[in-house]
Amino acid sequence: MLGTGSVDYFYIKPEDVTGNALVLRGDESKHLARVLRKHAGDRIFATDGNDHMYEAFVTEIGKKDTQCRIGAVHTKYNEPSLNVALAVSLLKNPARFDFLVEKATELGVRHIIPMRCERTVPYREKRDRLEKIAIAAVKQCGRSWRPRISSVAKASEVFAASGGYGLRLIPHEKADPDQTIEHVLGQHPQQNSILIVIGPEGGFTDEEVNAAKDAGFAAVTLGARRLRAETASLAAVTLALK
Repeated sequence: MLGTGSVDYFYIKPEDVTGNALVLRGDESKHLARVLRKHAGDRIFATDGNDHMYEAFVTEIGKKDTQCRIGAVHTKYNEPSLNVALAVSLLKNPARFDFLVEKATELGVRHIIPMRCERTVPYREKRDRLEKIAIAAVKQCGRSWRPRISSVAKASEVFAASGGYGLRLIPHEKADPDQTIEHVLGQHPQQNSILIVIGPEGGFTDEEVNAAKDAGFAAVTLGARRLRAETASLAAVTLALK
């Protein structure tokens, strides 16, 4: 299988690809040369974060960049067939939100929307930091897509703009015990996109749940136990993508 064994993954910008060649720059090049101690002729995998994974071979290692020859291009490499977006309330503890972004990226989420709900503790998210966390996770797990991370949006804005997704789900403790994510997906086998919304530590308000339902969201259950927001997020994503 492609990519098995001791494969090293790198992240590049689309403009770093020209014809059958690509360039690793800055920290990526330093990591290749100084940490991994690669040499000319060694094989690497590099993604542009836009569903392209380049299987390439090192041709020249310079002081500032590394030149590579592209041997093959793999589209949607290590990507799930289901397009999952996750809108989740900002959390009181920034480290937990960092963890959530990292693990959601590893699981295969394509879009992450930090959200502000009625019960969200006032807190400003640093988008640049989250994007760096996502890129690191992309390289760690060997994905070819860099999850897009939106600016913080109000829950009402997320609900109103959700019409582009085939399925919209809101995990909720009052949902029918039989209305699981697997059950809903089984009823809509042709849908290829899904938006999951997760509330803050205090949960969505009744008004927010009703607004979501009015926007076409289906309430689903994640089981009888009360879960932390980050746990609920990752459980929902796992069930959707399994």
